[in-house]
Amino acid sequence: MEMKNILSLGERLKALIEKAETEANAVISEAQSKADTSTAETRTEAEGRRLRAQRRTGLEEFLVESEAEAEKEAKKVKKEYDKRVKEILNTADEKINEAVDFVLKEVLPQ
Repeated sequence: MEMKNILSLGERLKALIEKAETEANAVISEAQSKADTSTAETRTEAEGRRLRAQRRTGLEEFLVESEAEAEKEAKKVKKEYDKRVKEILNTADEKINEAVDFVLKEVLPQ
């Protein structure tokens, strides 16, 4: 009887060990799966941040270039407007002088 009890205990221990190994493997598989998922999410987030940083850098460079070009264009337009203002003022002076000459000729006898 002793031997049967020992064999029975041995079989039960073997079954318990196998069950523990199976459960341990399941826990390890689940942990590995969670780790893989977490790693993938972290990589995706890091890639997104990297892309946003690159876009932001590219956007900043674009803005600097655009501002410089806009400033250059604004100076050009201002120069053209200044030229037109001078022409208008000169034309106004010429018209006033013509009007004064006309009035003087009409009013003053010759």
